[in-house]
Amino acid sequence: MNRLSTLNRVIIKFFVTVKNIKKIAYYYYGETPLSLLKFLYNSGLRINTFIVYENDLTRELPEHNLDPGYRVIKPTLDELAKIKEGKELPREFYYDDIFNAKTCYLVFKENELALIYWVLFKGDYSRFLILGNKVAELNYQTTLPKFRGNHLMEKMTAYISRDLKEAGHKKLMAVPNEYNYPSIKSFERTGFKKIAIIKTLGPFNRKIMIN
Repeated sequence: MNRLSTLNRVIIKFFVTVKNIKKIAYYYYGETPLSLLKFLYNSGLRINTFIVYENDLTRELPEHNLDPGYRVIKPTLDELAKIKEGKELPREFYYDDIFNAKTCYLVFKENELALIYWVLFKGDYSRFLILGNKVAELNYQTTLPKFRGNHLMEKMTAYISRDLKEAGHKKLMAVPNEYNYPSIKSFERTGFKKIAIIKTLGPFNRKIMIN
């Protein structure tokens, strides 16, 4: 991927964020007067720490234990667009538009949308990693508020790990913020190991090659 393509995607993300900045701030920090300030400070002014996690898919993996009543699909981008049509959804549902992400898993409880989880592969845009062959990265996940509290992310992390192993992948990566405790717990409970730390200032950070 050339630098111009990466810059274009960062610009698109910037404009999408500005357009929806109040909604995004409320989504992450709650509907309080300080939410917007917290979002601006943490996104652009503060030095942030991200933890690089790796799951060895060649080992024996835990079962996902997805509860009855939930179903998982891997939609095409056209199918995803139809599912999103007319809905007010968090930013994580639009990373196909923002960063040209191509592969996601959707979880439904009966016919109600519950979760989206994007997976990146070699050649896809990743903020922190350069992905090699047979390596994938979990990214841009969100569980809709109604379905939180049931460890759905953790179960889907295990589900996707097994699915990618069956497809022949050897490693699965994830890079959560150090304060994203629910994600960190989900990764550690499903066998991910910490392998590196990345510091960021706004949009600036180094990248790690993963083979």
